[in-house]
Amino acid sequence: MIGNTLSQFIDDILTMGGPEKEYLYKGKRYMLECESDEKGRIVLVVFECFGEGKILFQCEGKTFLECFQQYEQAPIYDGGTIYEAEQEIEVLFG
Repeated sequence: MIGNTLSQFIDDILTMGGPEKEYLYKGKRYMLECESDEKGRIVLVVFECFGEGKILFQCEGKTFLECFQQYEQAPIYDGGTIYEAEQEIEVLFG
C-alpha cells in the first residue's frame, strides 16, 4: 500500500469511527465512507469516485465494527479482499 501502511489504513478506519478514505486501485479511484443512517444504523460503502459511481461494497449494521468485519472479508478487489489487494492500493486521502 502506498500512502499508508495496511495497519495505518485499518487503524484509521477503526479508531476514528470510519473516516473517508480515497484511494486508487488498478487505475480506478474509490471512496470508502461510513456514516449513520436515519435509523441509527451504520452504513459502510465503497464506490467508484468517477464514471458510473459503481458500488463495490455496501453494508448496514448495528455497529461500525460489524460492517468493517464484513468489508474485510468481502472479495471486492478482483475476487480478493483488502488484504490480498493492498499491494496495489495507493491512498490519496484519509
